Amino acid sequence: MLSIKGDETPQEVIGLSYGLEEGLQKFYAASANLAIDPAVVQILAKLAEIEVRHKQRLFELYLAVEPNPQGREAFEADINSEMTEGGFNPDKLLEQNLPTFKSTADVLNFAMMLEAQAMDLYMRYADKCEDQQVKAVLFKMAEEEKAHLKSLGDLIGKQ
Repeated sequence: MLSIKGDETPQEVIGLSYGLEEGLQKFYAASANLAIDPAVVQILAKLAEIEVRHKQRLFELYLAVEPNPQGREAFEADINSEMTEGGFNPDKLLEQNLPTFKSTADVLNFAMMLEAQAMDLYMRYADKCEDQQVKAVLFKMAEEEKAHLKSLGDLIGKQ
């Protein structure tokens, strides 16, 4: 599980969050490539695209808080994407869960579990953090996850 000590800079927290989003994007993209049901493939591809948008928002946040920002490629070179939101290894997550993705409802329920865990993680770290700028970044990330949960709920409602 990832650990925030409390002395991270906003840029470090953004980089950590970016890595979690990247890990989840990789998981969804790999799952989509392996899934058989076209509806499941479509929803997994959509979930991967949502993670791309989350990464874009994080990069924009990085640009807003970093006085000497790097370009996107240099920023991404320093990112560790060995974990997904929820603190899982993407490869192990894929191995353990792909067989359960028999329907779009299964995929959406699984995604909601991951997003709820991510929101909880960001909220807990925000509560522990003393740096107000870092706390604000973590709360912003929790709000992003909350919005993602709502979108997933809407998708489930349409199923």
